[in-house]
Amino acid sequence: MFDTTLKTPTGKVTFNYVISTPTQTAVKKVPKAERGLPAVVFLHPVYIGKVIYHPQFADAQLRRFTLVALDLRCHAKTVGRAGAGYGREVAAQDVALVMASLDIEQYHIFGMSMGGCVGLQTAILFPAHVLSVFVVSSLPLTEPEDVAEGRQEICDCWAEGARNNGGKGDLKAEDSAMRDAFTGAAQLSVNGEPNEMFNAILARSIELLGDKWPKERLEDWQVSTVDFFTLRKAYTLDSLSKIRCPIRLIHCGADIAYPLDATEEVANRLRTAGVQDVSVQQLAGAPHFGAVTHPKEINALYHDFLSALIPPESLPPLPPRDRIVSPWLAELRKCGLEDESGEDD
Repeated sequence: MFDTTLKTPTGKVTFNYVISTPTQTAVKKVPKAERGLPAVVFLHPVYIGKVIYHPQFADAQLRRFTLVALDLRCHAKTVGRAGAGYGREVAAQDVALVMASLDIEQYHIFGMSMGGCVGLQTAILFPAHVLSVFVVSSLPLTEPEDVAEGRQEICDCWAEGARNNGGKGDLKAEDSAMRDAFTGAAQLSVNGEPNEMFNAILARSIELLGDKWPKERLEDWQVSTVDFFTLRKAYTLDSLSKIRCPIRLIHCGADIAYPLDATEEVANRLRTAGVQDVSVQQLAGAPHFGAVTHPKEINALYHDFLSALIPPESLPPLPPRDRIVSPWLAELRKCGLEDESGEDD
């Protein structure tokens, strides 16, 4: 993994990222020979950083493209304050700054939940750079009250645990409030029924968060895991009218937070704003974080979507499957992931 330190409109932030290509598992910049490949930036959901895209980066079909993933503010290995007012607009500016620093001029966006919200906002603010947006589990136009209350409870539980043990946190305690918070997060994310891959990803995410939580960091956690969702306003038609790329919204059929109607409402608002290519698909049985519980289905849907946007003569060949390795495989193995789990069959 690599860092890029950038001066953002709200201060200096060090973003952690990774680039994978058909020939390289993890590189700092796209190799010269592969700079012409279509590029995709993956934007993660709340609580869990870019490691959640292990099953996408392990997929040989998707690795025919250049894949980029970064940790958003207050997540995983990215270092920097969120600050009051942090939301989709600031996050979208961050994405554009990171991609510019990597010399990637145009790119497709794959976002899940919060990451999808940031992806749509990036398409609004930087339409010349965003070629398409694929969203797994779109956020609704505004946050439902019951879901907002759940997010606040998770944050409060985490903060309670962080203050325990003389302010050193209670991650290592048997009755850890911090781990209870992640139980709540798992309920929202995968309906409380995690699989082996999600468990390993969650364990790694907890390791990365650590147990040092001073007042400023807890304030940022509130902003990035609660206020980001609850304070956002519905997209205006004027803002959505700036989007110039195809949009695909994937609703996960077993999502306990947001119903299909909420996704359809977002799609209809995009169409009303004049966005020409907007479609909705539903994946039966998948929970909110469907890209990690149903990766084969999601990867196939995304590969078909992306391939249809690229002229046949420009579609890169499939790389040898036995050479494709996720950049997170080694660290996830240490967290209990079996060697073949998440790998492309």
